Amino acid sequence: MKKLLLPFLFVLLALPAFAQPTVVTFTTHRGELFQMALDGRVINRSASNFVRITHLRPGNHYVEFRIRGRHGVYRTGINAFARAGYETNYSVRVSGRKVSLQVISEVPLGRPPVVVVPPSPRYPDRYEPVPPRYEEPANDYCRNLLDRYDVDRLIDAMKGRDFESTRLTIAREAVRNGSILSEDLRRVLLGFEFESSRLEFAKFAYDSVCDKERFYYIYDIFKFDHHVRELEEYTSRRR
Repeated sequence: MKKLLLPFLFVLLALPAFAQPTVVTFTTHRGELFQMALDGRVINRSASNFVRITHLRPGNHYVEFRIRGRHGVYRTGINAFARAGYETNYSVRVSGRKVSLQVISEVPLGRPPVVVVPPSPRYPDRYEPVPPRYEEPANDYCRNLLDRYDVDRLIDAMKGRDFESTRLTIAREAVRNGSILSEDLRRVLLGFEFESSRLEFAKFAYDSVCDKERFYYIYDIFKFDHHVRELEEYTSRRR
């Protein structure tokens, strides 16, 4: 009887890990277009520079890339790890015919901050995975994405300046010709002393945000409701 119960207990212990939401994203560092297959299953038939996969089994997966390079199309494969309960964001770096993956962020898929600003609509009380946009045409939102090292350097550069106007100038130059994740934008905004500066830069950076569906991550850093309303109205006009 004990021998029969042991496999059942192992299954029960493993269920919580597999029940957790797990998401991975892949973004090419320089905006190269790619198609990919995950564990032998084709994900995006239309080439893109950004792919997001939801409801993924936690653990190791084999990813095959079909990349359009200067000398034609070539294939390569690499292992990627999906952490249970997190959204793991990978930067795909292409060098010749070699491809490497770098984790640029891991975002817990918990309960995001709720901002209620009448008469603005309520933001979701819990995270709802966004369906993958596999067949959408490629866009430039994620071109030249700032990785964790770039963002850390930017924040350090801002801390070394006494004037708010200088911090604004540095931050604008950092995202002017690139893109940034919502989680990293929130960290940069916290580097400003005044809320008016945070509002100004959030508006400036919105068009450069790679994952606009998670732009709401930044709303909880604003203390004044009218600033939240102003930013929400601005982004609504830009969609």
